[in-house]
Amino acid sequence: MQQQETASLTDSEAENDESSRAEEGTAQGSNVAGAIFNFTNAIVGAGAIGLGGAIAASGGFVSIALIIFFGLLTKLSLDLVIRLSLGIEDQSYEGLAAEGLGRTGRVTVLICKLFYAFGCLVAYIVVIRDNLAPALGHLIFGSKSTSKAWFHHILDEPSSFTWMISLTMILPLCLLRDMTPLASFSVVSLVSMVSIVAIVMYIYFGCPDIGEPSTSFSKDWLEIRPGIIESLGTFVFTFVSQHTVHLVFGSLKPNLQTLDNFKKVSSWSLFTATSISVTVGLFVYMTFWDKTESDIFDIYPQSWMIDVAKILLCTTMVLTFPLPLFTCRELLIVVLVHPCIREDNSSSSAIDTDPQSELLEPLLDSNEDVEGGNEIQEENGDDQNGAPATSSEPSILNHLKSIATPRNWLLPEDSRQLRLVGHVFLTTSLWFVCTGLAIAAPNLGDVLDLVGCFSGTIIAFILPGLLAMRLEGYSCLALLLLIVGASVGVIGTYFSVQKLYVDLL
Repeated sequence: MQQQETASLTDSEAENDESSRAEEGTAQGSNVAGAIFNFTNAIVGAGAIGLGGAIAASGGFVSIALIIFFGLLTKLSLDLVIRLSLGIEDQSYEGLAAEGLGRTGRVTVLICKLFYAFGCLVAYIVVIRDNLAPALGHLIFGSKSTSKAWFHHILDEPSSFTWMISLTMILPLCLLRDMTPLASFSVVSLVSMVSIVAIVMYIYFGCPDIGEPSTSFSKDWLEIRPGIIESLGTFVFTFVSQHTVHLVFGSLKPNLQTLDNFKKVSSWSLFTATSISVTVGLFVYMTFWDKTESDIFDIYPQSWMIDVAKILLCTTMVLTFPLPLFTCRELLIVVLVHPCIREDNSSSSAIDTDPQSELLEPLLDSNEDVEGGNEIQEENGDDQNGAPATSSEPSILNHLKSIATPRNWLLPEDSRQLRLVGHVFLTTSLWFVCTGLAIAAPNLGDVLDLVGCFSGTIIAFILPGLLAMRLEGYSCLALLLLIVGASVGVIGTYFSVQKLYVDLL
């Protein structure tokens, strides 16, 4: 009878544990709609703004074909990466690469993801530097203002104003530990991009005096121009999101983390991102034709609508910035902190297995007894003499030593998150370096082309193709990914570096 009661209690406790885990799984994380907003926000960014210049350098119809092609290929690559990751223990891009290609694959993914995410961060700050201060200055003070107000002086120095905005608005968002709280901000970011699309379309239809006249249908749409090769990086950059794909998948509620749900997320996110990017790029191109530049708002005349569009664009960049920074921060933890922890654990295990330590155990015990007796005598002596005890000093030293031990740098519940002090230090350092490099960067187009061609093709196409070949065998999709990634990566990187060198001179 007692055994039956015990068994029934055990069953009820198990049911309660299962129900509590189910409730916890539904309470934590975002739903499919929230993941779509987050992922779309991660995709749509500086690449969409640079498409107009890439279309002008490449040609009309060929650019549309390339945008659609790279968008579809990126969607297939994203689904492939998540499908391959579901069967491994470490569900991350670098974990997948280690499973399929060993240590070399893992190191390659870490380097390319870090470089690409870092390039995204620099591009976002470049957009803010080039647009926010001029737009606010024109809206508040006018184009010919001679105001001596302190805020006007700050706006006259775009670099200083960018530092201030980055410190007060971007850094606090970057100090978050994951992207779940950013789902609500993603709606604001998408509304901003849709508003930019509406403004660009209104200027095209409602302000015919703005822009350049069309030359001929053949030249504007059918011609394939020499700049197509160096612009391939911008087309790739517009869609590459493999560096955040596992963050998005992990942000789903645990009971929603399935391949079918992720396919919904990737399909809707890429469809929305492609629609926004193509619309912005085409309408800007049809306004200025071959005079279109990479930073599109530099070629529009000053007006309140353009100023509003610039502010909305910078709002999108501010809200998008934390997503690739999370990736950079996580990668640096994996590259820098985890090896220290493994070394610390190996040294600790070596001490534990050292045969001499077994011989020293009696001596250590006797020393501990002596120290314990001394502590008792010191406490008695302190009680007699009324002097304060000093036994707290070793405990403080032990506490500091435990903090300095690499294995204690990480959160107990998450091996990819540092404790508070390390978290703040690493995040602030990343933010500072990215902002500083962006202030010194020549222009947006050079950053997009180089980052897209060099690391974007490896992350989006080459590595998924190699992993599919290694883990699943030959397939037409894997072969296509390899061919496209290798050709665009090698040729595009050469011409992008050449163009960057010329612009720096």
